[in-house]
Amino acid sequence: MSASTSQNQRIAVIGLGSMGYGMATSLKRAGHAVTGCDVSADAVARFVKDGGAGATTPAEAAKGADIVVSVVVNAAQTETILFGKD
Repeated sequence: MSASTSQNQRIAVIGLGSMGYGMATSLKRAGHAVTGCDVSADAVARFVKDGGAGATTPAEAAKGADIVVSVVVNAAQTETILFGKD
């Protein structure tokens, strides 16, 4: 990927725990538009306070994203993200 295509991507990060939050903030610092989503409203609020965008559902986070990153705890959460109603 060239430098011109790797910048300013719209990225959704689903799961704002220790790893996901770090990834989301690093992506934001790199100049990407990042939307975060988590089962914890406090985690989303923390990310928004730090300058990111927040979403209440994985579908909302992924809408319009060029890249979606899932950083969740287990297979059940992954299945919910991929196949759940939201």
